Amino acid sequence: MILTTVQVQRPEGTIVAAGVWVQIDAADTLERLDFDGARPFDQFMVFTRQGIPGTPLQRRDVLVDENNTDAETGAFAKYRIVGNVESFTFGAVGSHQECLVERVVGK
Repeated sequence: MILTTVQVQRPEGTIVAAGVWVQIDAADTLERLDFDGARPFDQFMVFTRQGIPGTPLQRRDVLVDENNTDAETGAFAKYRIVGNVESFTFGAVGSHQECLVERVVGK
């Protein structure tokens, strides 16, 4: 589990949010069923930690880790949302979003 902040970019490269608190966990087998043959350490589940962002996450958004670097590139770690984004509303405290992401390798 990694607790960090991310910058949210739309596919066109437009930054729509920064400083979004998220939790990044390894995706389990059930979450990766659609990605047969993928390496387990390339898929993760992301959970927003402070409610639903002002600009909610969408499929194809790129999340750029603002604190941690990719060991292979030395650049900030990047993750593309590849699954449906689920939003949960349980009042202000319990609201959050969850999504399956895939690590983006490269600068």
